[in-house]
Amino acid sequence: MDFSITPVPIWLSALFLITFFFIPPFLIANAAKKAYDQAGLSNGNKIKKNIQFFYWIYLISIGLISLTGAFTVNTLPPRIIIITVIPLFLFYIFYISRKDWFTIVLNNIRLEQLIFIHVFRFVGVFFFFVHYYGALPKLFANVGGIGDILSAALVFPVIYIIKRKMKWAKTVVWIWNIIGLADIVSVLVIAIYVTRQAIQNGENGVLEFGAFPFSWIPAFAPATIIFLHILVFRKLLEKKLRNNS
Repeated sequence: MDFSITPVPIWLSALFLITFFFIPPFLIANAAKKAYDQAGLSNGNKIKKNIQFFYWIYLISIGLISLTGAFTVNTLPPRIIIITVIPLFLFYIFYISRKDWFTIVLNNIRLEQLIFIHVFRFVGVFFFFVHYYGALPKLFANVGGIGDILSAALVFPVIYIIKRKMKWAKTVVWIWNIIGLADIVSVLVIAIYVTRQAIQNGENGVLEFGAFPFSWIPAFAPATIIFLHILVFRKLLEKKLRNNS
């Protein structure tokens, strides 16, 4: 049986696998643990382990599915969006958001801790690597790579401004959050556009992001990033309401 694997050097795939398997789940799980610690609750470590375990199982499952070639078929919208992005986002909205432990996390996590999770978007550099080895269109690589790296890099000045309690800190967070959300939405839009062009012209388009291991990016990042941005908006609105009360 032939496995569906993105045609890049082994060292690049290995670097991506290690980076993506450990860093994003750790950042999310660690932020949840800190929220529990700040609430004075003792089971933060359990929450952290459960979150990491969930993401590891999810990524392993997506990896196995992508090896079969299930996502490397040009369809509109891209099959991986239908099978992974939408279900994961709905899972966040309709299941995770209603759990008691999540309410504790959201109520106690600091805005800067929630924003810091987005440093994992430095993995956007892999868009350029995969394009360099001829497996992604330039337009898609540039939109995805530049937007993610910019969103991640801006995390540090935004957090600095928050911690310094500058009077325009909220405005800066609003702007950063809108930029970060616009980036991930634009990536989805470009993916659909490039796929449509690929179907018309008999090209691969973004198919290699449906192959292992880079299928993890579309399967995990869009839904998770959009959900995290929604949480930042919620924190900003709650803070505004509390300040006005």
